[in-house]
Amino acid sequence: MDIICRERTCVYNKGFSCSKRKILIGDKINCTDYEKKPDLKELEDTSREVFGPTPPKYHAHRESKKGCIHCEAKCLFRNEQTCEANGITINKLNGKPLCVTYFKE
Repeated sequence: MDIICRERTCVYNKGFSCSKRKILIGDKINCTDYEKKPDLKELEDTSREVFGPTPPKYHAHRESKKGCIHCEAKCLFRNEQTCEANGITINKLNGKPLCVTYFKE
């Protein structure tokens, strides 16, 4: 499962892709596996400039069968606490890494 992550301060973020094989999305759609890189200042968000003169290098996405997302949120994609979306995107909203693929049941 592809996990796109725009939270560049996370230790698992490798070129806007989550390198962790299993993650948990909490009941408030937060990524509970987020870990801030030690001694790191807030990074400027350049992901919106993908087609600019110096786009960021993206990590090759994993094969969808290798990743697993457990989910506690009441989401349309949730089936027995497992996310069935083809992939999700984690983005910082209100200072927290949240799943923006979330669709309320």
